[in-house]
Amino acid sequence: MFQFYLHCSQFFLSQHVAELLQSSGTGNSRLGDICDGSFVKNHPLFSTERHTVQIQMFYDDFEVANPLGSKRGIHKLGGIYFTLRNFSPKWNSCLANIHLCALFHVQDLKRYSFSEILAPIVRDIKVLESDGIEIPLYSGRVRGSVVQVTGDNLGLHGLFGLVESFNARYCCRFCLAEKDDFQTEFSEDCSKIVLRTKENYTAHCQEMTRNPSLLYVFGVKRPCLLNSLKYFHTTENFSVDVMHDVLEGVAQYELKLLFLYLKEKHLTLGELHLRIQSFDYGFMERNNKPVAVNLCEGSNDLGLNAVQSWCLLKNVALIFGDLVTSTDQHWELLLLLLQIVDIIFSPMLSQGLCVYLKHLIVEHHKLFKLLFPQKKLLPKHHFLIHYPRCIQKIGPVLHSWCMRYEGKHNFFKKQIKSFKNVTKTLAKKHQNYMAHHWQSSTTFNCLDIGPGKMVSLNMVKGGCEIAMAMQVPSSTQVLKVHWAKYHGYVYRPHLVICGKIESEIPQFFFIESVVIMHERLLSLTLPLATVAFQEHFHAYEVTRSKHGFLYFYVENLLYHRPFDIQMSYGTNDTALFVVPYCFLW
Repeated sequence: MFQFYLHCSQFFLSQHVAELLQSSGTGNSRLGDICDGSFVKNHPLFSTERHTVQIQMFYDDFEVANPLGSKRGIHKLGGIYFTLRNFSPKWNSCLANIHLCALFHVQDLKRYSFSEILAPIVRDIKVLESDGIEIPLYSGRVRGSVVQVTGDNLGLHGLFGLVESFNARYCCRFCLAEKDDFQTEFSEDCSKIVLRTKENYTAHCQEMTRNPSLLYVFGVKRPCLLNSLKYFHTTENFSVDVMHDVLEGVAQYELKLLFLYLKEKHLTLGELHLRIQSFDYGFMERNNKPVAVNLCEGSNDLGLNAVQSWCLLKNVALIFGDLVTSTDQHWELLLLLLQIVDIIFSPMLSQGLCVYLKHLIVEHHKLFKLLFPQKKLLPKHHFLIHYPRCIQKIGPVLHSWCMRYEGKHNFFKKQIKSFKNVTKTLAKKHQNYMAHHWQSSTTFNCLDIGPGKMVSLNMVKGGCEIAMAMQVPSSTQVLKVHWAKYHGYVYRPHLVICGKIESEIPQFFFIESVVIMHERLLSLTLPLATVAFQEHFHAYEVTRSKHGFLYFYVENLLYHRPFDIQMSYGTNDTALFVVPYCFLW
């Protein structure tokens, strides 16, 4: 029997009520979080009541036993987590802010339906929708509901009652296009792309009820209990699976085709592997660089995980750019993919970028079919055509990807010592872990520092200039550290930050020192001159500048993740490059 350990209404909020209840949107025309999207702005609950609880659910299966051992598959668990989208993304990226909602054995799905598993959860949410909950230090009751449900494609299809085979005729949860149409229709504007709505979903469910012999109707196998909620419906769920669609799907599929093309035209297999393994990916990617790639036929991937795939994709233009000309159409296909990925992984977007993304996807898919007429676009290629609308609805889709949720699985995988009543054991251990974190407030400790020493500001390189700019005495004591981690991002000398955008050109700054002053993290930097964006290498070319020192408070940076300074492979050119991980604007 599966067991539930729900604490949807039992989180410790007494110290952080103000931050929880505030809107996490940008408050301007840009799309920075879910509150900036049209879905929340037009939502009957979230748009009318100032303080509401916005629940984002996640579902996935994971293995707690040794995947190679005798218990493989026997103790495969299904986990339902949730985060509160009232928090800004920087807080929700913390694993301690991902809450356990339910644990159950996947084998129980043979005896119990998803509706039975979801029943206690839906019952609690209905109370939250109608009556609300009382929150400490806040007068009045606060209502809320599910704002989005995320997960990998297979998990969401199972949870929503849709077909769980992507070879099926109707295998898209966003539209009613047939699988054959995936190869010819590359935009939601096409006549064959009919979006799913509450009305046609209801009609499909009624058809299933009238004719039980049907396996599915337009991809719908059974009704989803979540649709009984007042403020949620599966056809209005716009979260997409960036991690699996792009990093473990489209990117590896197309990189593999590119590598086979380069192997045929420009270099041997050994030289290709040598370039990938010997390239200097930089400090930020030191743990993510791919060890080897699988170019054997019979699979659509390179055998990499998501972070390795992202690392290779960002740097592939520097690794192989010297081999091809700027007119090579295979290289053009790669550059189109890199532009698409940069926009998709951007933490801040505009409506104009969504329109641009839509045209990029059409151009990319058309070129793919031109270059590889015998190859089929994956269903994940088709899912990409829905991304622009999803971003307009719920903001940057990076904030709902599976990466951080799947990181939560590691807690449960490391805890298991006995296989007796696994779900109860793990749930209790997780409750103790969460209680400790919330009680000690470590959940909101965003700064971690490495070894360092107290010095006066004038003892730091460039410190006198900084003291003058800040209008503080040069004798001010600061803690100079070897490194500091802020919201998961490491800052250390010799890395690069994007300090500002001028005339749509990012301005980069080379970190000379990292100091803590008045309990705030500062980067003391020297500016770099941005020469141009080298499209062929998909990177910004930069040069050293002779201008003086500048300082930046890390919390005020537009893009918090630092960059490395890199060079292209296989040339005598000394040009320096900064490779973007998102669209910088």
